[in-house]
Amino acid sequence: MRRSRHNVQELPNYSPIEAVRYFHVPTSTLAYWTEPPNALVTLPCHRPRLLSFQNLVELYVLEGLRKIYGVPTSRIRSAVDYLLETERSRHPLADFAIRTEGRNVVFYKSGRPLNATLWGQYEMEPIISGYLHRVERDPHGIARRLFPYTKREQIDRKQQSPQTVEINPAICFGLPVLAGSRITTGFLASRYRGGDSVPSIAKSYGRPVATIKEAIEWELGRPVCEEAA
Repeated sequence: MRRSRHNVQELPNYSPIEAVRYFHVPTSTLAYWTEPPNALVTLPCHRPRLLSFQNLVELYVLEGLRKIYGVPTSRIRSAVDYLLETERSRHPLADFAIRTEGRNVVFYKSGRPLNATLWGQYEMEPIISGYLHRVERDPHGIARRLFPYTKREQIDRKQQSPQTVEINPAICFGLPVLAGSRITTGFLASRYRGGDSVPSIAKSYGRPVATIKEAIEWELGRPVCEEAA
């Protein structure tokens, strides 16, 4: 694969199947957001079809706005159109700290909240949402790392779940890792498939059994037992 001249956030590094698994979304939903004529996410590579870290953040934010907070698709589209046109951003939902009060898409510019859905009107401070706060941004609002929910049932804006898995394009080439480490979830799953028990894996890394079990289940996409596979 040729190296992109862009930063690591824009490298084509993830397959559609990985994105579907990471965010618990149907394949049809991923296709809807990334393929014409409905595309709101611009992919860096179509042959083969690959996504960047920026795309992962965009999909995560889109799914949260639509499914978790009930923002109508037409209002999300209006907000993206505004940000594309006025802010010259290729990945607006990844490049700005996005918030919502449940009806409009609000972003921050120079520390002030603006309503992107209504094309730049200043807003009162919007509701802070836990789902969207799992995208960690730099002081300029650019997404740097993402802590996805490991189970679909955890996606509840009224509850905070542990940040078990981290996706950071600057660590392990963007592979999902155990949060705060360089241990990939794929490696943990390979140890489990090789016969190591969850408690023995947890002991070797000094992590709680529940944390290791959760990371392995997220990687495999199925429940696992705490004994050897």
